Amino acid sequence: MRKGSAMKKLSVGLQEAQELTGISHFTFRRMVKLGKIKSVRVGRRVLLPVSELEKLVKPRAVSETGRTRA
Repeated sequence: MRKGSAMKKLSVGLQEAQELTGISHFTFRRMVKLGKIKSVRVGRRVLLPVSELEKLVKPRAVSETGRTRA
């Protein structure tokens, strides 16, 4: 991608996902292995769709009991 390009990334590697979310890349590997987050393999590289990261970190509504709900 060129510098100054307005294109939004569709996916990121584990290291960049860690930098964006603060979640360990080991945790992401575990989530991929357990099927809790969608991923794409390109050779040996694991890519995570940005949409999956957004779902993971978006705020959840809190009910009156203090429990989170989706």
